[in-house]
Amino acid sequence: MTNPGSSHCGSCAGIALATPQPIDNPPGQPAIAYRTGVHATFKASLLARLSSPALPALAGLTRRDDADFSVALCDGLACLLDVLTFYQERIANECLLRTATERRSILELGRLIGYQLAPGVAAATHLAFELREVPGDAAQAPDPVTIPAGTRVQSVAGQDEQAQTFETVEAIEARVEWNALRVRTETPWQPQAGDTELWLSGAAVRLAPGDALLIVGAERLADPGSERWDIRVLTEVEADPENARTRLRWEQPLGSIYPPVAPAAAGVEVHVFRQRAALFGHNAPDPNLFGNADSNLAELIDTRSSPWHWEDFALDPDALDLDPDNPRITAGSWIALVSNVLGRGRAGLPGYTELYRAARVAHLTRSDFGLSAKVTRIRPDTDENLTAKRFDLRRTLVLAESESLAPAPRPVVAPVYGARLRLARRTEGLRPGRAIALGGPRQRLRIAPHVAGLVLAGDDGTTMPLAAGDELSLLAAPERLAGGKALALEPDAFDAAVGDAAVVLRLTLLDRGGRTGRLEARGSQVRLAAVGEDDPPVTEIAFIATDPTAVVHERDHTVLRLAEPLANVYARAELRINANCAAATHGETVAEIVGSGDAQVANARLALRQGPLTFVSASTPSGRRAALALRANDLLWEEVPSLYERGPIERVFALAIDEQGRARLRFGDGVEGARLPGGDHNVRAVYRKGLGLAGNLPPGRLTTLLSRPLGVSGVTNPAPATGGEDPETEAQARDNAPLTVRTLDRAVSVRDYRDFARAFAGIAKAHALWLAHGPARGLFITVAGERGAAVPEGSDTYRFLRAALTRYGDPALALRLASFCAATFRLGLAVKVADAADADLVLPALAARLGAAFGFAARDFGQGVSVDEVVAVAQSVAGVAAVHVAELQRSDVAEPVFAARLFAEVPRSGDDSPRPAELLTLDDAALALEQLP
Repeated sequence: MTNPGSSHCGSCAGIALATPQPIDNPPGQPAIAYRTGVHATFKASLLARLSSPALPALAGLTRRDDADFSVALCDGLACLLDVLTFYQERIANECLLRTATERRSILELGRLIGYQLAPGVAAATHLAFELREVPGDAAQAPDPVTIPAGTRVQSVAGQDEQAQTFETVEAIEARVEWNALRVRTETPWQPQAGDTELWLSGAAVRLAPGDALLIVGAERLADPGSERWDIRVLTEVEADPENARTRLRWEQPLGSIYPPVAPAAAGVEVHVFRQRAALFGHNAPDPNLFGNADSNLAELIDTRSSPWHWEDFALDPDALDLDPDNPRITAGSWIALVSNVLGRGRAGLPGYTELYRAARVAHLTRSDFGLSAKVTRIRPDTDENLTAKRFDLRRTLVLAESESLAPAPRPVVAPVYGARLRLARRTEGLRPGRAIALGGPRQRLRIAPHVAGLVLAGDDGTTMPLAAGDELSLLAAPERLAGGKALALEPDAFDAAVGDAAVVLRLTLLDRGGRTGRLEARGSQVRLAAVGEDDPPVTEIAFIATDPTAVVHERDHTVLRLAEPLANVYARAELRINANCAAATHGETVAEIVGSGDAQVANARLALRQGPLTFVSASTPSGRRAALALRANDLLWEEVPSLYERGPIERVFALAIDEQGRARLRFGDGVEGARLPGGDHNVRAVYRKGLGLAGNLPPGRLTTLLSRPLGVSGVTNPAPATGGEDPETEAQARDNAPLTVRTLDRAVSVRDYRDFARAFAGIAKAHALWLAHGPARGLFITVAGERGAAVPEGSDTYRFLRAALTRYGDPALALRLASFCAATFRLGLAVKVADAADADLVLPALAARLGAAFGFAARDFGQGVSVDEVVAVAQSVAGVAAVHVAELQRSDVAEPVFAARLFAEVPRSGDDSPRPAELLTLDDAALALEQLP
């Protein structure tokens, strides 16, 4: 700046220098000041030099008007200096990461510390192929077919979208029978102690409550003295015509506790007794009532005076005469004698019961005890307990005419969840590590009749009362509460717990309105419910575990053990599994001649003609690798991060993406890395092109086969394509470049793990917390994908990030990785627009500013929102004169409650079951702007 000195008369004005101007740059500025002057100050300094006593040779240049040649020369030189300092300042700004605006500058600055601007990542998913079925049984289809790597599938473009091409990255064996595998929905019936029901084949079995059922096996046939049989009286008969079966129920469980007797186990048969008969003589008259000419009335009335009895009026162990005669009783059929003594019975039968098998059967007429009738005479297979003391002729009940029934397999209705799948039949060919696609509706639960007082504790902090008959969907595996702890329940155990009043369940549920929460209820208060036609299916990709025991073939079934528990709880009957799954990524293959090699050229450089080059997720420190195979003279060359310290004969090259997104290849000089061999068009590349957010597609969008392997009739993506990332922007590079020198491709501290995850391809934000104690002790990392996308556990990004953290961190560290919890808030503003401003322009600008300030890119985990922050953002918009916050509340809060400050949750170190960190953003659809008059 000009300094006139101490003179106040002005006589020395114009002779002081105005340049160079001092440079002062406070910290945190978006751009630095680096100019030593501008045109005016440079001209003033040059004119002052004309009058300087230090330059006496210029003393004769006394004119100061612009028409003078000397002044014009100074003016031209000032223009030159103005331009030079302008560009010098721009160059200075381009030398600093924060102030650089040119992508090339940021790219080169990053390379100084070994950082390459992220070129983007291709989205990844799994494709489920459907093979063309032949008429008849799918198991009789032709031999397995191979779906090769590189099979191309295109998406169905939505509104304002372009179709995206995906390719499989692995070859798989596919079979028709794997199109829609089912889990076991029934199991062979085998009586167990405690059973109170069984199923019969057929819906017209002519049974009713009160009928007597016999369950007997080979043990009783081999040993007439065996007690391993059960007779039960039916209490319920429920026909299921749709599945051609009938359910029978009884009250007394099978088996006996005292004395301990198990039900039949081998060669089990089920019979129903169609006849209830009596023993011949049951209705014989009392002989004491017979009189003669000498008998008087008193003797006939008082039988004690003459205790007459019928001769041989007792049960004959070798000949049981049944009254009435029944021609349907044949040799080999079963009969049961019941003592018919009230107060001594069990299993619904009045008195002691014994089972016999008819060794011989005769149909004859018997006259005895003053009676004459046709009877069925049975010779039993044993005389065990056949005594008159146990079975009186008058009181004994005979269960006869046994009819064999066909037991049906026991239906398995337990929901499907966890890490174990038992398929409906034996399925050959499945291998450990294979991906499978599961799809079907969630299991529904119904509140039992006459139940009241249950409350669903919503995840949003609200409560919702439940009434009998309400139906909800299971979101997560159910748990059992015991001793204040939540215990895992296997599906069969959960099925048994439903209806049991002694069991307390903890259930994670989803209501029809989309609200989620937890319910604690007794097993008797809930029922499994059938899914509705409007229940939407959910899908996921699961992986069979990699160890050799993950696939077990039983006689009739195949059992799969999964690498991770299922994310959903499926209704068993509707679940379908597709095992014809192959990994696929965004991009299509290109084969081209890159150029010609020349051994005389050191550090030869070539470029790929098409782009963008596809990068896929990998367990590297950067989280990506190029889908590129380069050959010179048909020999494969390897991509390396740098040629530094590479051997002179190593066939390696370095890959870099320039500021225009082109892939450039640099080869060695014969000292560090081999030179390209000479040849004409001898450098060839096979690579893939295509990546970015456009590849992040929802389920069911990849349905067009561009390649059609033999036998393949259809394809889809059961799970969303995730992990796609656009090339890194300049703003993102400023944040990410320093992370590489913090972590140096390793993770040691908690901050290292956070920074490592943050710099990983496909990850936009990360939060790390050390949990020092409790069952969750270890490192808990929350991550979010690009533009707020979730990072599902089965995605490539998730798997590769976890593998990289283990590889470049502490492999013994207990590490938990989770996708973030997305939360939104509603905002309502009353805005006063300045009189001179156009409201039609101000209000959209205000909405855009709020969306940017409270959008995903601008917020962080655990960052809250306050009224003063909202007002400050709104007031920064030109044309806004005043603003009043009328509504500020979280979207997941049902009740309209104004809050001066909203909070986002983050896991705390004392939590036994920490939840992922929340990221609170503005719900654009819930932004209301009202203009004040």
